[in-house]
Amino acid sequence: MATTKDNRLADFLKSQNAAFVDDLKAGKGKGWLLVNGNEAGDLDTIASSVAYAFLASALLAERAVPLVLTPQNLMSLRPENLYALQQANLPQEDLLHTAELPIKTEELAPAGVRFVLVDHNRILPIFGSDESTVTAIIDHHEDEGASPNASLRDIQFGAGSCSSLVTQHFRPQWQASLSGPAGAAGSPVPPELATLLLSAILIDTHGLKQGGKAKDVDYAAAAFLYPISTLAAGSSDISTAALTTGSTSPIPEPLEAYATKINDIKFDVTGMSTLDLLQRDYKQYAWTTGSGKTLNVGLSTVPMSLKDQVEAEKNGWKSWLATSDKFMAERGIDVEGVLTTFKNSKHKSRREILLLVRVGGTLPTLDEASNVMGVLEGGLRADADDFALEDWGHGKKGEKGKLAEEVKPLINSTTRVAKVWDQTNSKSTRKQVAPALQHVVSKL
Repeated sequence: MATTKDNRLADFLKSQNAAFVDDLKAGKGKGWLLVNGNEAGDLDTIASSVAYAFLASALLAERAVPLVLTPQNLMSLRPENLYALQQANLPQEDLLHTAELPIKTEELAPAGVRFVLVDHNRILPIFGSDESTVTAIIDHHEDEGASPNASLRDIQFGAGSCSSLVTQHFRPQWQASLSGPAGAAGSPVPPELATLLLSAILIDTHGLKQGGKAKDVDYAAAAFLYPISTLAAGSSDISTAALTTGSTSPIPEPLEAYATKINDIKFDVTGMSTLDLLQRDYKQYAWTTGSGKTLNVGLSTVPMSLKDQVEAEKNGWKSWLATSDKFMAERGIDVEGVLTTFKNSKHKSRREILLLVRVGGTLPTLDEASNVMGVLEGGLRADADDFALEDWGHGKKGEKGKLAEEVKPLINSTTRVAKVWDQTNSKSTRKQVAPALQHVVSKL
């Protein structure tokens, strides 16, 4: 880590946030770019939004400010974010949240504010539905085709990290700022920003593991960022030769050690309740069915097996399902998907999918909820290449087999229909599950 701290990143956010809020109070939103990531609030979305705003302001003289959609009281549910912010010398309280805005989010566009989307590519409903208010998009999720006239649409589905794409976009200007007589010391971009971007890349690509999620753009971004980051400060190992696709050499030791630490922090959810796990990495969608109805669909990614979650509950499946029912009702969710990701006792990656369809809201009867579940299950099972679903706990012995039997009489009720599977293709994440479900919903 850095031995001396650079406050430029924190100072930028404090002054930029204050100026933006003051202008909104005065009705002067025109000329501002609001950079926002997705509502899941992972490190990639925060790093991408902070980096885009800083680099656009420092290198392109634009008026850009990042907005974090995660409520302040839920920030502690992602300790890896707090750790990365600490390494970037960026106090959590210097981030701007929606609750701190002097006007409602749907009033931003009428006030003249324009939007930059990072780590997602369709304007979120809280900001309105006018796609023309989006001026730029940088993302690595499947292209939804929204805001086709945005001046920048850099959507690279399959890239490991959006932070890599933000780095790629600004690299020419960033590189030029490093080329003066003073080198990195003469650049307006502090090394802490490189560290923040690297942190996100290392999490999203599982430490730039070869044969994993990392693609050429991720290795290229890491090779550029590492030597100018605080991670390389004072280290004799600043070679970037291993930061290429297909390399058989280990990545630099400081980078590998940091990747291990931050990923360990991410997957340590010790002490978190079922509610905490459902909302810590959550996205909600409003999808239109073939008959014109709108289904509100939530997807929670949880880094813990269902077996461990249920065993942590005092009343097992009963209290787990009760918490999930309440979570859905309070948010008006019609369909909730719990997507688990974890390693088994043999350190092999495993995934599970649990779908719950709520009776009420868009689906007022049990028959309607059951019909939707049947169609969703059929669609996911038909997509064998991506998901390869098997009935959860089928043929299993021990505690998982026992829990699989216990849930059978409980999983369906007069207010809920549910199904649970082992996802034997562990490579497919929410990036694959969400568009697959959306496609099925569009046929309902």
